[in-house]
Amino acid sequence: MTTAPTAPAVPTTSAASADAHWPPVLVPADRPRRAGAEPRATHLVRAALPFSTPGGLTAELLAACFAALLHRLTGQDRIALAVPDGIRGHHVTPGTTLAALADEALALPADLGTPLVALAHHATVASAPRAELHLATTLDDGTWYAELRYDPRLFTADTATRTLSQLCTLAADAAHDPAVPVSRLALLGPEETRRILVDWNDTATDLPHDACLHWAFEARATAQPDATAVAQGERAWTYARIDAAASGLAQRLRAAGAGPGARVGLCLERSAELLAAVLGILKAGAAYVPLDPDYPEQRLAAMLDGTSCTAVVTDTVRAAVLPAPAHGLTRPTLLVDGLLDAPAPAPVPAPAPAATAGPDDLCYVIHTSGSTGAPKPIALRHRGVVNNLADLNSRFQVGPKDRVLALSSPSFDMSVYEFLGITAAGGTVIVPEPDHAKDVAHWAHLCARHGITVWNSAPALLELLVEHLEHTGEDALHALRLVMLGGDWVPVSLPDRVRTLAPDARFIVMGGATEASIHSTLYEVTTTDPAWTSIPYGRPMANQRTYVLDDALRPVPPGVAGELHLAGTGLAAGYLDRPDLTAERFLDWTYAGVHDRLYRTGDLARHRPDGVLELLGRKDFQVKVNGLRIELGEIEAVLRSHPDVKEAVVLARSEAGGPRLIGHAVPHPGTAPQAAELRAHLARSLPAFMVPASVLVLDALPLNANGKLDRKAIAALAARTPATAPPSADDTPRGPWEEHIAAVWADVLNTGPVGRDADFFALGGDSMSALRCLARIDTGLRWPELARHSTVRALAARLTAAGRTPPPAP
Repeated sequence: MTTAPTAPAVPTTSAASADAHWPPVLVPADRPRRAGAEPRATHLVRAALPFSTPGGLTAELLAACFAALLHRLTGQDRIALAVPDGIRGHHVTPGTTLAALADEALALPADLGTPLVALAHHATVASAPRAELHLATTLDDGTWYAELRYDPRLFTADTATRTLSQLCTLAADAAHDPAVPVSRLALLGPEETRRILVDWNDTATDLPHDACLHWAFEARATAQPDATAVAQGERAWTYARIDAAASGLAQRLRAAGAGPGARVGLCLERSAELLAAVLGILKAGAAYVPLDPDYPEQRLAAMLDGTSCTAVVTDTVRAAVLPAPAHGLTRPTLLVDGLLDAPAPAPVPAPAPAATAGPDDLCYVIHTSGSTGAPKPIALRHRGVVNNLADLNSRFQVGPKDRVLALSSPSFDMSVYEFLGITAAGGTVIVPEPDHAKDVAHWAHLCARHGITVWNSAPALLELLVEHLEHTGEDALHALRLVMLGGDWVPVSLPDRVRTLAPDARFIVMGGATEASIHSTLYEVTTTDPAWTSIPYGRPMANQRTYVLDDALRPVPPGVAGELHLAGTGLAAGYLDRPDLTAERFLDWTYAGVHDRLYRTGDLARHRPDGVLELLGRKDFQVKVNGLRIELGEIEAVLRSHPDVKEAVVLARSEAGGPRLIGHAVPHPGTAPQAAELRAHLARSLPAFMVPASVLVLDALPLNANGKLDRKAIAALAARTPATAPPSADDTPRGPWEEHIAAVWADVLNTGPVGRDADFFALGGDSMSALRCLARIDTGLRWPELARHSTVRALAARLTAAGRTPPPAP
């Protein structure tokens, strides 16, 4: 916006201040800005300003109010305004007052260019100023009026009216107390405040959330005992069979000391036994703690010890990888090999009924990455999770005829719907065969064979399946009617690609945090807008609420970025035995008569004028890779723990196949750690998805002018560093298979030419990029083959020995 004071003159500034960077003021627009389009403010809205006397509004005060508003709307601290006699600048900080803004305006050089916003105080204005927004004032019968001209190609009339109303509200608030910093001046009037805080959060719904997670399964086992609950391979298990096995396990757990308030470790692969074990732990009254057997021993030990697990449920194979309890502690291990193979156990008489958990007790504890270097245990309650599952099932009429493919790790909370959500509705869980769990062709086979009706996963997994079906032409999604994606950004192109394969499927995007019971927001994509850069985050789900607040915990206007806060039935109890961390992220909040308990997500978001949320990114350095939330600080802490590493930084670099983690290490003087050595060190403490694809050893980390770490410079350095060196003549791929494999790896991993002895994982490959490669190399190739034969030469030899023929060269 631009401001044009007429008198008195605005103070000039020093050359140093004038030369500072003054970017254009980009007020959030309703429509995208077009490159090369000259702004024209041809439309007008008008309102009275709260200055009743001729001397009550000066040019300086008007400019200060306008600059303060623009700062609040954009977050920019340098506001350049076009005025009749040139360009004036206001440097705004959260502590700046309007009086200071009025006194400290700067005259900026004319070669700065024409700002996008302008202002003229009590002066004649052209009918269509060259500005996106232009504020002018007139005095009529002792009352000051503001006229806001706007470019209708960017802003709607409602937005312009709302912006002018916010200016009036801010000015009126400042008139009450001129010493209030601009960060605390009100922008929203009572009606808009109520609309944002109350009307857009009117989500009260009568759902059966006054219950425990396992109750719905028990009810289904009574109502439909012979219905199939789980199918895997050629085997199927009924509701009655799984419920009986779970009850038997619950008695064993109670005998081992598990009950309400206790935690039980759970280390099993996706299977019918996993569902029975989860139900058994819940029936015992305890909460389960999923333990991924692929995690390093150090991390598993931290998870077990940090949650004070009473016992561990696992099988013989995985018991071998679990760490022993700390010295002096005991932790019984209950093996469930053959839990569903033997006849249903007869109930063991108990001297008295065992106490069971209630809706407000814990149901599970899931760990997410922690910025301090230790995983964070999030303690979820039955009530919140049941509310989430009941909302999805009732909203989308999920029932006994529905089938879902279980692809999510038990350590990822989307797995809760796959096992407990679908069965609460009486549906069936289809579990991939263990040896083919990462085989996209196997997923397609199961979708076709079982007529999968509900898809529930992180976006990357569905995109892999879609790529496979587009490549093979298979008709595997003929029965698919509901797609639910969460945990990560959804590519804007994915809904239309899915509809090509499953025309009748509803496409649902869900957002939220584990700290708020899986999902908190929902958006159904019916059509995609070519102007979208991302799919909207949606509206709060049943009995849940969302607030977008500024740093002072005040609601921000629609279109303005703020931090997303979650509230409602789904909120977790907090971080288990971490009161400090719980107090940091969970807070009791009051504003304008609204009282709520909030979770600070760290996500940047904004409301559209219709109340739909849009997610913009992270406030901190947390990232998501393939749907998994990662605190870069945790990886940095482990990297710094290497004896040769003095400093470390980890960044996520955007690439065609998704974000890629890049580590940067500065060694201690006199040491020379190798990148492979540092990656191996990380792999001993972190799960594979958190190990950077590459680690760069640097002499020093770049710093900015303030002596702080310059992450942008580090990112640019990583972008300029080639992922691989060109292969030597002796390392050039030989023969059709090697040439084909090398070409696929180079394309998927975004590297340069790949040599015949290059290792897939050393090139930065991970489980997700491996899945992208399998079908492109050979439709019969399976994940274990690539894992065991991870160089171009070895994999080519394996495929040749198997009698397979490479596809013709393109």
